[in-house]
Parts: sequence; C-alpha cells; structure tokens
Amino acid sequence: MEISDGDPRRAAILEAAFTVFTTYGFRRSNMGDIAAAAGLSRPALYQHFRNKEDIFRAYVVIMKAATVATIVRAFAAQGPFTEKLGAALSGAFLEPHRLIRNSPHGEELIGVNKEIAADLFASWMAEVEAAFRDAFAREAAAGALDLSRSRLDPQRLARLVVDAMEGIKTRRASLEDAERSVADLVALVTASAAR
Repeated sequence: MEISDGDPRRAAILEAAFTVFTTYGFRRSNMGDIAAAAGLSRPALYQHFRNKEDIFRAYVVIMKAATVATIVRAFAAQGPFTEKLGAALSGAFLEPHRLIRNSPHGEELIGVNKEIAADLFASWMAEVEAAFRDAFAREAAAGALDLSRSRLDPQRLARLVVDAMEGIKTRRASLEDAERSVADLVALVTASAAR
C-alpha cells in the first residue's frame, strides 16, 4: 500500500515503522529501531512523532485514506459491476489484511490497533461504508445495479458488504479462504442486484 501524507519524510518514517512493527512486533519495537530503519537520528524522529503510538496512529490514518481511494478508483474504472466490486473488496480489505497476516506479528498488530487506534478504526470503517454507499448509488443511477429486487438501498447494501468483509477477516481464515469468500460475496451481490 502506498504511503503518502504530503510530507515525504513522514511517509518514509511510516514505511520504516511498518517494517519494524511487522518484523519485531509493536511491543518489542522502539523509537531507536524506527529511527534507524528510517535513516534518521532519534532526535530527528522526535521532531515528527512523539512516540511509537503516534506513529502507529498516523499509519492507520494513511491506510484509511488509501483504502477509501482504492474503492473510489475501483468504481471509477470501466467495466462491469462485478469486476468493480471485486477490485474494490480486494483492494480495500484483502490487501491490507494480507500485509498484516503475512507478518509473524500480525495478531499482535491487530490487537494493538484495537488498543490504541480503535477510534480511528471505527472512523475508517465508517468512511469505507460511505465510499461503498456512494459507489452503489452511482452504479444504480447508471443502471448497472438494480436494488429494487433486494429491497436494499445503497446505504444498507454498503453496510452489509462491510459487515460481511469484517466477518470474513475476523474468522481468521487463510487468505485463500478469504479470497474465495470475497468471490462468493461478489457473486451473491451480483446475482441479487447487478444487471
């Protein structure tokens, strides 16, 4: 996932921190590890972030923005609704999940996210839901999505899709199982709502 927050130095720190966190775990990492990975001195690092919790939270904010941008890009592309939905779900849920699950410290990072960034995660899911709602509304207006058969509106469909994806992730299935479940979800939504 591309890291950008408008400041190349902060982006480099966040990328380095993610590598440190996934390599050593959040709890075993310290500001010295992050500074070294970013090619900075500790005092230089402290000019950008107060502590590793601030760094973690900043990374979550960047991931939130990247996830929403992924959904918007997927639905802005040309192609059938099925492809757009599949690309949005894969990019918004599976790719970030893959980054964490491929780490030997994935479970710890998920737990840390709940401890120090629960408010940001709730905001993240709300923004993801809004991005899907807006995309579904545009697809319905363009005639690519017929919600009348399902009696859902774009908001309710977005909530169901996000809830389903969160359920797929929390079942701690293998990534292959998650990919199959995403394909099943796309097929279900498409069968009930796509034209």
